[in-house]
Amino acid sequence: MVEESSGGSDASGTRPRRRSILGATLPDTRKVAVGADPKTRNKDEKAKDNVVHTTKYNAVTFFPKSMYEQYRRLANVYFTVVAGLSLNPDISPVNPFTTISPLCLVLGISIAKEAIEDAKRRAADAELNSRKVLRMNFSSQQWEPTAWKDIVIGDVVKVRNDEYFPADILVMSTTNDDGVCYVETMNLDGETNLKVKKAMEQTWNFSGADVPPDMTVECDLPNNSLYTFTGKLSWGNLVLPAGPSALLLRGSSLRNTKHIVGAVVYAGHDTKVMMNAMDAPSKRSKLERSMDNVIFFMFLLLFVMCLSGALCTALWTRSEGDDMWYMAPKFIPPEFDPASMYEVGIYSFLTSFILYGYLIPISLYVSMEIVKVFQSMVFINQDRQMYHDETDTPALARTSNLNEELGQVDTVLSDKTGTLTRNVMEFFKCTIAGESFGSGITEVERAVARRRGQELPDESNVHNPFREFGFNFFDGRLMDGMWMRHPQSKIIGDFFRVLAVCHTVICDGEPTRSKIKYEAESPDESALVIAAKQMGFFFKRRGPTSVVVEEFDANGNNVDVEYEILNILEFNSTRKRMSVICRNHDGRIRLFCKGADSIIKDRLTAQDVNDNRKATFAYCEEFALAGLRTLCLAHRELDPTEYDAWQETFAEARTSMHDREQKLMDVAEDIEKELILLGATAIEDKLQEGVPQCIETLGKAGVGLWVLTGDKVETAVNIGMACSLILNDTKQYSITPELDPEVMRLEAEGDMGAAKAKALEVVTTNLKAASQELMSDNSGTTKNCAIIIDGKALVHALATDESRNSFLRAGLACRAVLCCRVSPLQKALVTQLVRSTGSTALAIGDGANDVGMIQAADIGVGISGQEGMQAVMASDFAIAQFRYLERLLLVHGRWSYKRLGRMVCYFFYKNILFGLILYYYNASAFFSGKTVYNEWFMSLFNVFFTSFPVFAVGIFDKDVTAASGIEFPGLYGQGPRNEYFGVKLRAYWILNGVYQSVVTYFLVFAVMGQGISDRADGHSAELAVAGMTAYTCIVLTVSLQLASIIETWTWIHHYLIWGSVIFWFYFIAIYSIQNPDYIGEAVHLFAIAANSPNFWLLLVLIPIACLLPDFLIRAVRRHLYPADHQIIAEAELAKLSGKGVVGSLTFAEKGQVGQRRMSQVALESNPDRLYGKSGAAANLARKISVDGDDPNSSTAHDLNVLPSPVVGQVQEAPDRHRKPWRPMAIAVEAAQSISRSWSGSRITKDSPKSSPRVSEQDVGVEMASKG
Repeated sequence: MVEESSGGSDASGTRPRRRSILGATLPDTRKVAVGADPKTRNKDEKAKDNVVHTTKYNAVTFFPKSMYEQYRRLANVYFTVVAGLSLNPDISPVNPFTTISPLCLVLGISIAKEAIEDAKRRAADAELNSRKVLRMNFSSQQWEPTAWKDIVIGDVVKVRNDEYFPADILVMSTTNDDGVCYVETMNLDGETNLKVKKAMEQTWNFSGADVPPDMTVECDLPNNSLYTFTGKLSWGNLVLPAGPSALLLRGSSLRNTKHIVGAVVYAGHDTKVMMNAMDAPSKRSKLERSMDNVIFFMFLLLFVMCLSGALCTALWTRSEGDDMWYMAPKFIPPEFDPASMYEVGIYSFLTSFILYGYLIPISLYVSMEIVKVFQSMVFINQDRQMYHDETDTPALARTSNLNEELGQVDTVLSDKTGTLTRNVMEFFKCTIAGESFGSGITEVERAVARRRGQELPDESNVHNPFREFGFNFFDGRLMDGMWMRHPQSKIIGDFFRVLAVCHTVICDGEPTRSKIKYEAESPDESALVIAAKQMGFFFKRRGPTSVVVEEFDANGNNVDVEYEILNILEFNSTRKRMSVICRNHDGRIRLFCKGADSIIKDRLTAQDVNDNRKATFAYCEEFALAGLRTLCLAHRELDPTEYDAWQETFAEARTSMHDREQKLMDVAEDIEKELILLGATAIEDKLQEGVPQCIETLGKAGVGLWVLTGDKVETAVNIGMACSLILNDTKQYSITPELDPEVMRLEAEGDMGAAKAKALEVVTTNLKAASQELMSDNSGTTKNCAIIIDGKALVHALATDESRNSFLRAGLACRAVLCCRVSPLQKALVTQLVRSTGSTALAIGDGANDVGMIQAADIGVGISGQEGMQAVMASDFAIAQFRYLERLLLVHGRWSYKRLGRMVCYFFYKNILFGLILYYYNASAFFSGKTVYNEWFMSLFNVFFTSFPVFAVGIFDKDVTAASGIEFPGLYGQGPRNEYFGVKLRAYWILNGVYQSVVTYFLVFAVMGQGISDRADGHSAELAVAGMTAYTCIVLTVSLQLASIIETWTWIHHYLIWGSVIFWFYFIAIYSIQNPDYIGEAVHLFAIAANSPNFWLLLVLIPIACLLPDFLIRAVRRHLYPADHQIIAEAELAKLSGKGVVGSLTFAEKGQVGQRRMSQVALESNPDRLYGKSGAAANLARKISVDGDDPNSSTAHDLNVLPSPVVGQVQEAPDRHRKPWRPMAIAVEAAQSISRSWSGSRITKDSPKSSPRVSEQDVGVEMASKG
């Protein structure tokens, strides 16, 4: 019978623990009675039923929970308070309906969105809970179809082929003779390869009704560890250990098996998949967090305005109130009673609190949500240039909350295997008995040689008749059975025999060499089995206790050889090796082992055997330098007496209900020793298409890249060179304690405590020295250097504040950081360390071991790769290839950040302008609470008349084309420098609103408030006319202000902006002719105003006076100090308009700051603190040649400082100084550079890839052309 370990813990690392309540220890296992009447027999377990709810609300909790979600936003709390106060007519200056209705509209839209999403989840839950499964009715001895929701623990169920498991089930029997069934876990972890599950031999014959009545299952308490299970199945005097190979998890499905019979051990929300279904960590973008500060400032301003009004009213009423005989002091209301100064002040404060509420934009959050959803669902999800045709995988924005955060990324932390590489493994080379086999040049070797200017022979036309998927090996000494003539044929045979037997691969399909298919848990394991097949060791089938391998006999004939599998010691991230103990046909017991070279090396025999270990490990280093993944193979023959004694210990560990995993690993250590080395395999994992170009572009954009991989240092370095991460002249700082002689001596003596302390000292000293050297010039520049640190050194680098700070300083000063041999937990810790500076960190990976890193980062990006979908399911954005990250950040991220930044600034600007006029008029009316606008005008200002034009900016506006955004990656730096939502820019918009409010108010009342008539009927302007005039001027001014910042016009822009202005005039014309009982002073208001020449004069004069200073500032700045995107946009315009191209352009040198400096400055400003916030960065000259030169080429680095480009490298021409009012001059001069950089590149007019196939251009510009 096959014995196996319970496997390692999953990524979460969660294991069941003993519970303690008030000092009383509770059992850490549950005992489940199986068979008849399980609900009654298991009532003491207090287990959950099998009904699953994934909804956020129910009928009782919907209203309170949805309201709680809305009132987490401070603005909604404020508007609700205002609406409540407005119900009191003594203090409210407006009709309560005008404050309540906009609030209800905004809250209603948000709550309706929540209800619709939850209704979809509820429908999915109902469908799932109503599915049917066959359950044994022990009374009738028949299988009965039963809804999933009615299943309880202890039930015996039958699941048929292609059906999903309704709960976590302990399998007892299958229709296969060997008790094996095949399970697909795609819905669980995204992996498409089938997993083998097997029943215990003693239960193979159970059909359901014959389950013993006293059968029980003792197992772990419910936990979220997907890959661990500790249990015992017992009846009578028989006790059988059960491991994870016998547990069928809810969410997976049965394949290639007619049916299985099993007992339910976990149901409903106790199942492992449901216990893993936790909410992703809540993430908010920097812009949204900064917006909270602006709202807080607006509240502070509101408080100051209310307080100043209350004080002035109280003081004025006390000093002047007694003389106001016309207000009938005997009947005066308390809010104007001179004898109650404090009461007057309180009433005035509350009145102002209601009146000035229009400073806070009530529709801002709803507008942002609409814009973000449009950006993600339309532009990102539908972008064909991020669609991978081979796998039919589009880009996917799993959340719309972080669109703008994509435009502010400072550092990218990336996995290697499956992220930078394809995770398509091919057997490429090997070393056996100290001899190297295999020919060919790896992709990494070619990339490194190309970067060094060397030419390697082209092997694309070389024909390999043995090549197949997973096998790209050729050597005439081994192929086609030639290895049997080799002097070391016995060792070579054992080498490939290990590959054919030591694995957990499943055979699928016809058992012939050409038609068989292998289902493996990892692609490299499949590649190794295929290599064994090619060498004559054909793995044909797997039984419950054996595997059959077709081999050559002594005469060269193919014969089937059966190996009895006695034990499987499975691979996990802690052991880093796998072993199989088997009995040969001749009765010998052998142990086959494969694992990482560092692990195998420590377990080799100390006896004097000629296993060529020195040559083998030298070849491993050589293979690693070529970018190949190595795995060492070893074996030993076991003495039957030794094995029998070990087997007793192993069986005892298998049946333990406490710390079973650790005990099994300890037992495995006792047998995996005294190994004899056979050789090592070398597997190639090819780079993904476009990875080097993407990394190079991100580097030019100033984005730092940290690679976190489990590979050895040599492999990671060469992959880094192939990816353009490390250049020829990049200075490498290698941080490792293993090379220190003192550490090695202490380890050899067994003094591990002293060795650990010394290693910490060595790592900290090296990091501190590297940090001081890199930052010695105080230039703040990114150096052409790389930090390379292994897993052991990383443990010490993260151990203390001093080592963490030194590591972070050094890493942020380099162009690249490579962390090798790291665990999933270390990936998450490094990510948190990078985030601690306040910089925006993006983590990208494709496997379950990347989930912690993805969730710890500000933005998580999952790659839909070969390792399943767990990374994607934990991510915020999902893409199919690493190269799509370039477009995701430089195009969609940059546009989203810029659009939303401008949109939010504009919202606050227009509300400042609108709200301050209320304050000015109220001040002139002695803060009596009198409004200058009509009540409905105030309510609809944010909801209708000024809300729709912002969508034009938030959705469709763009400064340069997508092609230019990628061609000039330095433009991306505007995001990390926060140029479009920084403190200075926000202050500018607020001051602009203050200035325009002053101009609007005083011009309107200077013209209309003097009592001079300008109408034919001789009447002067009433307050309602003056208020409507000011309101109209505001609508027109804010619309023109918005139009002045738009950089790309489409018919949508015209429709929304000018349509809103026209809609206002249409509304006031219709509104003013309604029933006077409803509109009060607004009767015939538009007709009265339209007959006033002053009204039309002010409509022209006020917008000009308001916008002229801002226009002049923008014009001067654009003409004398143009931004990078403005230069490129003008050059694009000149090229499209057919302007002649004059001479060559070298742009003015810009004092731009790379994004990575934002995180560096945080550390520089807080040298003793690990957790800092990014601040203003020092100036750094950034250069790029716009004529297509590669500043990161091998000939571009004479200095140690890496050029990180923005727009142009400058040689100031004599005629470069521009004359006033010639903004197109720069475009004419720039056109040649733009044209030249486009010609011969991907941005050519005739190129089919010259523009995005689906982008804002398609949605916006093409819609405009059709319109």
